[in-house]
Amino acid sequence: MKKRMLLALLLALCVAVLCACQDGGTKYTVVDKKDPAQAQATQNLNMGSTQTAEPTTDFDDGSYDPTAEEGLGENMPDFEVETAAPVTPVPTVRSEYAGATPVVIDPIDKPTATPVPPISFTYQAYDATKLHLTFEGPVGWSVDDTAADTYVLTNPDPSMDYAAKLTLTATSVSSAMNKKSLEDHIESMLDAIGDDSNIKSYSPSRTAERSLMDATGIYANYTATLDDGTEIAGRVHATCINKVLYTVHVTYPRAYRDTYVDTVYGTLRKTMNITQ
Repeated sequence: MKKRMLLALLLALCVAVLCACQDGGTKYTVVDKKDPAQAQATQNLNMGSTQTAEPTTDFDDGSYDPTAEEGLGENMPDFEVETAAPVTPVPTVRSEYAGATPVVIDPIDKPTATPVPPISFTYQAYDATKLHLTFEGPVGWSVDDTAADTYVLTNPDPSMDYAAKLTLTATSVSSAMNKKSLEDHIESMLDAIGDDSNIKSYSPSRTAERSLMDATGIYANYTATLDDGTEIAGRVHATCINKVLYTVHVTYPRAYRDTYVDTVYGTLRKTMNITQ
């Protein structure tokens, strides 16, 4: 009996509690999705702010332009950015010139040498009887044929600081001289010229082949400075015909190189002949 009474009391308490909850609880409205007005009215339910949500961009429909974001940072404060120093490019070196010794180039504004007064010559025939040779040389040059195997022409012009000379020799040899023998003889002539006590500095060239009197010949050039500072130059040429060694030596003021090599020496080489 007591158990029944206790059970009935518990049931009564539960009913009382349920009724209290229904009276004080929050009531929610059921929204009908078919009624647009009702759906719009419930959109702001329980929202304490009036802010509107940002629209979502669809990046996949092809309508988004990424350039629209450019300039978004224009109002940001400026910051000083350190600019890197420009890098000097390494000079390009062609492989075939790698390791080559640099060549000093004269500056373009180097003072121009004072031009020398031009000179010219007319020519006449000379007969070097003892040498059995004839040739043409400048008119009026002094002749020295006292030696049996040498014939010398000298420019007597006193206005020149160095007297130009043409020296011819003819010497009998025991056998015909080949190209190598002629080269050796030209080199010995260059050595003898450089040994002159009046020469302060001397620079001979290498030997080269050039005919003389239609026979194989070897020649070379040189430049030199005398003790008094006078600059000179010259050319030596040799050939061997019928066991006779013929040599030519022209020496002149260096500033007149073209005149003496191209005309005086050139004329002699074209006209030089053996008389017997």
